[in-house]
Amino acid sequence: MQKFNFSYDKENDDLFLFSPKSKSKGSVELGNIIFDYNHKKELVGIQIMKASKLMKDMANVSTNVIKDVLNDLKDCKVDAKLKNNLLIVKIYLFSKSKKVSSVISIPRIVESSPALAYA
Repeated sequence: MQKFNFSYDKENDDLFLFSPKSKSKGSVELGNIIFDYNHKKELVGIQIMKASKLMKDMANVSTNVIKDVLNDLKDCKVDAKLKNNLLIVKIYLFSKSKKVSSVISIPRIVESSPALAYA
């Protein structure tokens, strides 16, 4: 599990999680989630648009719980592991008094895509 930095834009309800150790070289957008990859095709960032609704559904918690966590976010961790042809991404968000976790499965990038080719 890797510690990620975070930024939450309450006005636009956007959550950005990013590795402090690596820079993005390309992105893949799937719905309201943008995944950033470095030159080694490793996940280094996640942007979640409409985060309170999407995280509420993914974590199976109430709207009030997820909004409380996002508005008082203190820490986050991301665990990304390859399993078969999927990248399984576990997101852990911590506020002062609550913890929320969710899982996202995305297709594994095996060869260069147009999104990464221009990086």
